[in-house]
Amino acid sequence: MELKALCMKCRDEKNKPTMQVMKDVKVEEKNNRFSAKGVCSSCGGNMFKFLSKDDAMKVKNG
Repeated sequence: MELKALCMKCRDEKNKPTMQVMKDVKVEEKNNRFSAKGVCSSCGGNMFKFLSKDDAMKVKNG
């Protein structure tokens, strides 16, 4: 599953963050909240995204 998130380093012409593909995704659960941490495929910056339980299971299982 390809996961996209906002990258704070990759900006458009209006200086807004852009959606980029996240690679090396690690799913974490803390206090019954799921999140994904990874690396931006274009600039290599750190990325973070909250996920629903269903999406977290999809990412975790492939």
